[in-house]
Amino acid sequence: MPAGPRQKGSEMSATRDVLSIEYYNSVGGAAFTRRLLGEWEGRGARVAFHCAVSETAYRANRGRLGRFVLRWRMYAGYAWTCWRRARKDRNLSPVRVVTTNPFFAPALVAYAGRGHGATVNLLYDLYPEALIQAGKIEAGSWVAARCSAITRHALRECAATVFLGDRLRAYAEATYGAARRAVVIPVGADGSPFKSSPPRLLRPAVRPRILYSGLMGSMHDSQTIAAALTDTRPAAVTWGFNASGVGYARLRETAGLTAEVTWGGALPDPEWQRSMRRAQVALVTICPAAERVVMPSKTYSALVAGQAVLAICRRASDLADLVTRHDCGWIVEPGDVSGLRNTLAQIAGNPGELWAKRRRAFEAGHRFYDMGVVASAWAALFEEIAARGPAQTPGDNPRVTEPRGVERQEAR
Repeated sequence: MPAGPRQKGSEMSATRDVLSIEYYNSVGGAAFTRRLLGEWEGRGARVAFHCAVSETAYRANRGRLGRFVLRWRMYAGYAWTCWRRARKDRNLSPVRVVTTNPFFAPALVAYAGRGHGATVNLLYDLYPEALIQAGKIEAGSWVAARCSAITRHALRECAATVFLGDRLRAYAEATYGAARRAVVIPVGADGSPFKSSPPRLLRPAVRPRILYSGLMGSMHDSQTIAAALTDTRPAAVTWGFNASGVGYARLRETAGLTAEVTWGGALPDPEWQRSMRRAQVALVTICPAAERVVMPSKTYSALVAGQAVLAICRRASDLADLVTRHDCGWIVEPGDVSGLRNTLAQIAGNPGELWAKRRRAFEAGHRFYDMGVVASAWAALFEEIAARGPAQTPGDNPRVTEPRGVERQEAR
C-alpha cells in the first residue's frame, strides 16, 4: 500500500514513508474489522483503532442504568474521543476512516482534522433515514433536519465517501448531493476460517438448516418470518437463530412454535464458526424502505461460509442485486408469506439446486468479498487520494470510482 508524497496542502501524507491510518468506529472487535485492519498492516501501514466499547461489552446483557451508561459512552463520550484523537494526531497527516457509527462521527472528525490528512466517510447506515425507519424520530422534524445537515456536510467535506452498494450510493447522492469522491466497496468478510471447507451435498433425508446470525433490529423484517414459522404443515427445514436486537425479541414473542426452531444469542467466534458450517442457508432480511439505508454485512459472512442466501427484501435493493448477480440464493418480497413457504419447499425438495447455489455462494464470497480482496479496493482508494489531492471544490464529484480488486460479475 504505497504512501502518497509528502507535500504541503496534500490530503494525505506519510510519516517516514509509512502510511498512517486511523479507524474510527464506536464498537470494536468484529471479526471482519480485525481482518481488514490486519490486511492494512500487512501492506505496510501503521494502523490505530479508536472505539468506545468492545464487541463483547456492547452485546452484554445489562439493566436500565447499564444501557444508559453504554449509550453515553457510544455517543457523548465517543464524540470527545473522536475530537481529541483527530486534533492530537493532525501532525501525522493520517488517513482517517470513520464509520457512521455514530452517524455524526465522519463530519466531526473531518472538521477536527481539517487541513491535515484525509477523512474517509465509511457510510454504514444513512441518517436520518435509519432513525425514521426505527421509529425514533419523525420525517420532517427538527431532529431529522439536523441529521440531514450532518450527512450533507460529511459528503461535502470528507475526502471520500465509501458506500456499501450502488443503490445506496445513488439514493444518498440524489438526496443529499454528490460526495467529493464516491466509491463503492462492500463490507466483505473474513473467509480464512472457511476457505478449506467447501459446501457438500446434503445427505438424503436430512432437512436443510436455515440460520439467522447477528443483529435483528428495527430495519430487519421479522414479521414475514414469524408468519412462516406458524405453518402447520410438516417441517421441511429446521431453523436456527443466534441473534440479538429488538426485532429478534419481537420475533420470539410472536412466532408460532410449530416449526423446528433453535433460539440462541450471539456466539463467540469459535462457536459462531461451527454454527455457520452446520447451516446450508443464511436468512437475511430488510424491511421495506430500509433497503435505502442498509446493506446487511452478515450476507458476506454467509457467502464465504458456503451458505446460500434466502433474502427477504425488495427486488430493487443491493441485497437482491447481489443474490441475482451470483445466482446464490432466493429472493422473497417482504410480506409474501406464501412465496416464502413455496421457497422453503423448493429448498427442501431440491438438494442438487441447493448445493449448486451454495457452491456459487462460496466461490463468489472468496473471489470477490474476502477481506484480502476488499483490502485491495481500499488500497486503490488510498492511492487515489494521495495522487489526486483535494477533489476540486467541496461538493464537486469529479468521478465515481469503481474499486479495483472487487470485480463485477454479470447477472446470470
